[in-house]
Amino acid sequence: MDWKLHIILSLILYFVIVSFFPFPLSYSIPALLLLIFSSLFPDLDHPKSLVRKVVFILTFYFLAIYIFLEMPVDFGIKILTLSIISILSLYVYKNLPLRHRGKRSLHLWRYCPAFAGCFAVLFALANINISFTLFIIVGYASHLIADGIREV
Repeated sequence: MDWKLHIILSLILYFVIVSFFPFPLSYSIPALLLLIFSSLFPDLDHPKSLVRKVVFILTFYFLAIYIFLEMPVDFGIKILTLSIISILSLYVYKNLPLRHRGKRSLHLWRYCPAFAGCFAVLFALANINISFTLFIIVGYASHLIADGIREV
């Protein structure tokens, strides 16, 4: 299924959830972003997926910001470090040996609790509301259900 359809399904699910459980804006915007991200996440292993590109680009930019703002070294060393990270990031992005799961996508249901559990631990450590993991589970499950319907 196309990434746009996964986002549309996420938006529909989000509005259904919000219609039953009205949340404050400070809670609902991060919940929506988590729902959309987790609905795209199962396609991370596809070489042409949008979420793979976004994850690698954001990782690169966060590393670049960290290098320029936090590293207590000379500017030339920062440029050299950023150049090395750029080359390594591009190499990893192009050559990371990921295999897309193909037509048998339902076998990945076992990753849904693990994915949500990892985020629950991260949220607990960062003092973020753990109930956000419900949106992660719904997004991940919606992706797998949509792919399962498409295969039928």
